[in-house]
Amino acid sequence: MTITERIFVQLLQKNIVQKDFASQIGVNEKTLSAWKRNNSLPPADKLSKISDCLGVSLDYLITGKEKSPTLPKDELELLRHYKRLPHDEKISLISRAEAIADVYEEQVEEPKTNIISIYCSDNRVSAGVGEDLFDYEQWHTVDVIETPQSRKADFMLIVDGESMSPKFHDGDYVLVRQQPAVELGQIGIFYVDGKGYIKEYDGDYLISINPDYDDIDLKNTDSRCFGLVLGIAELAE
Repeated sequence: MTITERIFVQLLQKNIVQKDFASQIGVNEKTLSAWKRNNSLPPADKLSKISDCLGVSLDYLITGKEKSPTLPKDELELLRHYKRLPHDEKISLISRAEAIADVYEEQVEEPKTNIISIYCSDNRVSAGVGEDLFDYEQWHTVDVIETPQSRKADFMLIVDGESMSPKFHDGDYVLVRQQPAVELGQIGIFYVDGKGYIKEYDGDYLISINPDYDDIDLKNTDSRCFGLVLGIAELAE
């Protein structure tokens, strides 16, 4: 059984409506139907949300088997001794352990936050009805918190509009990895007939997550992909 087959078996067994499931994991029903029809693998960045919504582990989605939880040897040893204590001593031990943990927590220094600079365009990318795109000729650098996503980003753009809410909102700085195409269900930066968009890719259409906005039909258009949206940047203060 494939990952996709396991997903739809879980939906059936748990009586989860596909429309509600699609909304929870951030795709549209057409994308979900395409996964089922083609038995195609969902994007890797959706698997964690899928496992959460279905109430199963990633191990189950990928292998069909749940991994048995195991404790480290020292924790098992502590648990063995704890079970031998009378009830009152167990309560006393828990209180002492909490007090010791609080002392050490106060002594731990705050982790150092690293800052990196990323190029950002002065021209916004639309999550609304479409903004003129000027090939991002005007750039400046913006300091952001270093994260796994920001380290992978080639540039940033500012979102203009609410068609991608609740995932992205007007004014968000989105991290983008430059690439000529994205997978079905992924969110990218697109050029369509002279205008720039942040949208979810669905083959012949660019999808707006916000139902108040129309999708964009790519047929018979001058269109191309500029990159994959990695997430929202956390600006350094």
